[in-house]
Amino acid sequence: METTPFKWRVSQIFGDKSSIEKIAEQDKISALEFDSTGNYIAVGDRGGRVILFQSNHVANESEEESDLDEEELIKEDEEKEKDEEKEEEKSKQKKGLQYKFYSEFQSHEPEFDYLKSIDIEEKINKIQWIKRRNRSHLLLSTNDQTIKLWKIFSKEKELVTEFNKEREENEGINNPKDLLFPQTQVEEISKEAYNKRTYGNAHAYNINSISLSSDDEVFISSDELRINLWHLERTDKSFNIVDLKPEDLEQLSEVITCSQFHPNESNEFIYSLSKGVIHLGDLRQSAKCLNSVKVFEDEETSSNDSFFTEIVSNISDIKYSPCGRYILSRNYTTLKVWDVKMESKPLATLCVHDFSHSRLCELYENDFIFDKFECNWSGDGKYAITGSYENYYYLFDWKNNKAMLIDGSKTTKNYSKFYETQNPNENSNNIFNKNNKLTYDTDNVDFSKKIFNISWNPYNPFIAVAATNILYLYTGKVGSKK
Repeated sequence: METTPFKWRVSQIFGDKSSIEKIAEQDKISALEFDSTGNYIAVGDRGGRVILFQSNHVANESEEESDLDEEELIKEDEEKEKDEEKEEEKSKQKKGLQYKFYSEFQSHEPEFDYLKSIDIEEKINKIQWIKRRNRSHLLLSTNDQTIKLWKIFSKEKELVTEFNKEREENEGINNPKDLLFPQTQVEEISKEAYNKRTYGNAHAYNINSISLSSDDEVFISSDELRINLWHLERTDKSFNIVDLKPEDLEQLSEVITCSQFHPNESNEFIYSLSKGVIHLGDLRQSAKCLNSVKVFEDEETSSNDSFFTEIVSNISDIKYSPCGRYILSRNYTTLKVWDVKMESKPLATLCVHDFSHSRLCELYENDFIFDKFECNWSGDGKYAITGSYENYYYLFDWKNNKAMLIDGSKTTKNYSKFYETQNPNENSNNIFNKNNKLTYDTDNVDFSKKIFNISWNPYNPFIAVAATNILYLYTGKVGSKK
């Protein structure tokens, strides 16, 4: 008896559907992130904007964040309030998890570096939420050179409605007790974004990652040659913890592609290199991590040397599992799951682009081979997800070596069946069985349709998928036995 864990379907779509030629470059999504509660989604685009979405599981903030006096709260009808809460909870259960627009602000503007004579794009590279401690939201956003800390809060606009005491035009006030303050009423509550801090002038090369520590006190930012450690309260100074820059740049053989802090230990972090190697550093060992504590490298992959090997093995994204025991890595052709305690080979491997092995020259000439796809974990760490071309993405059940291929642009189809995967080293020409539906029409691939950014709600079977300028929200319902 096979149990289908979830049946996936599109629940919501945000964005305008139009041909790729008509989509403005600044409207394309470049960053996507759930907050730690799963109640908010942050979306960054190439125009430097950050758009926030809020789930229907969050209480009404107009009531939650308004400063009401205790006497006014006591006067409210408690029974009526309980009935409204019950009805609201029932409606939420019927609708399921849904999101609505919450706020939007301009995070970065285009700039010009006069020393290097280059333009600095406003494109949002990464977004990192900070755990909520009060009524406001905090998040970090970065473009190629500058990191900013944003505070998003609700601002009340009050208007004077009427005076407490009505009197005739010529009537004076004889008793001081009659001199009363006018009444005010909240007309609207708007969402405002305030740039609290700006962390700049610390990277000579383009920033590719930012990651917050588990204690929410420090964060790391990495470019192609260095990783810097910042304190959230200080913008004037950062500490360099990894430096790959040689004295002579001609001796440079590899660069940093991604970095992340451990989800539970504030002293451990990982970073990946362009040759397909993952390093684990420990700040307890040394303030500057000259030597890594552990090095993860697939020996079978590194033994296959060709012109395209280094390009294809370039790791575009790495993620710790929620428990911190496993590491997920994505290069151009594969998605790999590593055990922190085993450095020699990955626990599981999913070959993503079956067609690419026979079309590497074509992909290289058109620069598609340099596309960088992100990956992510489910909240329980049982599944991994990553994007592909033709607006497809993969859902990988890595413990059972099964996967599901989902068309991110199909809004009416349900997906529920996993298929067996094969060892990619056993059959280089055909990674997947033709009948298991883990591949698509490889002869007519539209490389302009691709899913780079993808994220999983930490507490619910809910996936956010960014396809060019459209945000698809997929929900999973518990399946049945077959």
